[in-house]
Amino acid sequence: MTNKARFSIAAVVIVFGVWFFFTPHLTVSSMKSAAEARDSAKLSGYVNFPDLKESLKATLNAKLAWDVTKAKDGNPFAALGAAMATAFINPMIDALVTPESLAMMMKGDKPHPGIGGAQSPQSDSSADTSMSYESFDRFVVAVKKKGETGEPVGLVFNRDGMFSWKLSAIRLPI
Repeated sequence: MTNKARFSIAAVVIVFGVWFFFTPHLTVSSMKSAAEARDSAKLSGYVNFPDLKESLKATLNAKLAWDVTKAKDGNPFAALGAAMATAFINPMIDALVTPESLAMMMKGDKPHPGIGGAQSPQSDSSADTSMSYESFDRFVVAVKKKGETGEPVGLVFNRDGMFSWKLSAIRLPI
């Protein structure tokens, strides 16, 4: 094998490796474009809705259980309130997991589940975004508004096939 052939093969392998590494970045960029264009059908193609809803249910149930154990000593009706709140979690998640609310989260806005998918007032400020791999099959995008303190919203993407990624969980700062 000649040096030219070895160099060509090495170049192809390096280009493929770089492209493979940046596939989640391309997915996030495509999602942002779809959100800005208000193309909910295209945005929905990047979301695994069943996994996303289960993730949010687990998060909200854990938060609710934590609040109940904290308030149990001071309030005898805390368990009753928790049982009633559990009945509202599924409709709240259905209202929260919409293409419109996902577009809001990608801009750094926090969604308002009680509004029924309506957008919050448009803001011109951009968002601080950081992206990183947690593992080979998991990529996290942390988004928050510029100048805002507190925890960012974490958008968790899991590999879907060899080269594509889907949003499968949201880490809310609750």
